Amino acid sequence: MDADTVRLILIVVGAILILGLYFWERRRDSEDESDDEEGYGNASPSNPSGRVKQEPHLGASAGGGAYHGTAPEGDLEPDGEQRDDDEAPLLIQLSVAKRVGEFPGPDILEVAESCGLRPGDMDIFHCLDEFDDGTRIYFSMANMVKPGTFPFDAMDDFSTPGMMLFAQLEGYPEDLTVLEEMIATARKLANSLGGDVLDDTRRPLTVRKEEEMRHAVLTHEARRARSLRR
Repeated sequence: MDADTVRLILIVVGAILILGLYFWERRRDSEDESDDEEGYGNASPSNPSGRVKQEPHLGASAGGGAYHGTAPEGDLEPDGEQRDDDEAPLLIQLSVAKRVGEFPGPDILEVAESCGLRPGDMDIFHCLDEFDDGTRIYFSMANMVKPGTFPFDAMDDFSTPGMMLFAQLEGYPEDLTVLEEMIATARKLANSLGGDVLDDTRRPLTVRKEEEMRHAVLTHEARRARSLRR
């Protein structure tokens, strides 16, 4: 298993853990508000499955830091050696959450294909850039609900309250293009499927937040460039 695959697995696992924590906190808050009111965790006409809308909360995650550009202390390479913070990858995340109910599986497949997202490794979607000597994953899209995968062979019977898009950026010049493509894809998914694009604070993505993300990517790129000149 190569290093890129290991990093992708760590990112997905870390993101799912974060989603699980939010799931638990959201249900607990809903239960505390009123024993009689229907919380997100209860079945209702608009949410018959009773599953929770899980807007992910960005924070330190396996494989890299949040999009503010900070890598968690002690970030490790697959061989166990500690990485310099300037070389640690930058993890950025967005989520697309359904306003009412859930996204049907067939609709997800159709819109994802129109956005250039393809089913792939780990049973999640990937936006790929293919070269003569290999393929680079620009960004990926996982299911918000544990374990984060999509049943590609049974999408007709599948639905989910949301999806999470994420990318691991290494500080290359094209990283800003990757971010722009990921934002555009998230907005197209939301507009086509009837959802909202959410940021790391579980609030609708704003122009100001987009600018913060762009600044973080450019800062990360400059930091890597300085590291290579040492």
